[in-house]
Amino acid sequence: MRYLIGLIFFLSTLVAQVTDKNFKEKAGSGFVVIKFTSEWQEKDLDESLFKGVVGHEDAIIIEAKSGDVKKICKKLRIRNYPSIALFFDGSKKEVWKADMDGEIDIEVGDINSAIDDVLAEDVF
Repeated sequence: MRYLIGLIFFLSTLVAQVTDKNFKEKAGSGFVVIKFTSEWQEKDLDESLFKGVVGHEDAIIIEAKSGDVKKICKKLRIRNYPSIALFFDGSKKEVWKADMDGEIDIEVGDINSAIDDVLAEDVF
């Protein structure tokens, strides 16, 4: 059931555009992995990277285009695309930025480990 809810929320985020104005709402509940993309980026992210993340602790994936979230990109100091950020209940937990060539050194396990680390912090 929780996977179905995550899938429904994931599909709904694809319809609604993420902007500076609605960013807090989109990233405000549970684990949200945000793909920051740009129309002029050199490389695309491998989508298989996110297949193991969707549903892990009810995590969802949303995409934010750089032109629509300029203030957020400035605040997170994202200059190279694509980049990825992990938010939990609206709070930034981790940011993985691309290098100058558009390469981002990250695997599914890295994102899932970051999610697990956030949950482990809640224990103490």
